[in-house]
Amino acid sequence: MNDAAAHHRPRMLASFTNHMIGVLDDPDHAEAALRDLRVQEHLRDQDLELLVGDAGEERLDFTGERHGLLARLRRNVQKLTDEYEHARRYELELARGHVLIVAAVRYEVQAQRMCHLLRAHGAHFIHYYGPLIVESFCPDPEA
Repeated sequence: MNDAAAHHRPRMLASFTNHMIGVLDDPDHAEAALRDLRVQEHLRDQDLELLVGDAGEERLDFTGERHGLLARLRRNVQKLTDEYEHARRYELELARGHVLIVAAVRYEVQAQRMCHLLRAHGAHFIHYYGPLIVESFCPDPEA
């Protein structure tokens, strides 16, 4: 492995805006959900991301510590929003071995469909992060 690869850090998932994020406990269900999102919502690979394990935790970087001063400042500003508490929950879910699906959303109606699609695959803690709004179109039954 060369030095550049050894020191590469994935970019931090800095903002959730215009994305839907859902937690899945089973990686196979997550893969099936990704397939359905590609087919039913015509999403491209670059519109979808699966966060798993340590690499997922590093990409999420709840505190911003892994990505420097600007990342820490961004996370401190997010303390004023729902994103901050959600990022904390996502980090805990990753630490438990669960998987996050992060999907780009073009419009709110699409987010509603995507929420139900993810729920059908067993997803929970599903949220759409629109401009200046956080929505849960299919709230968790236990919530």
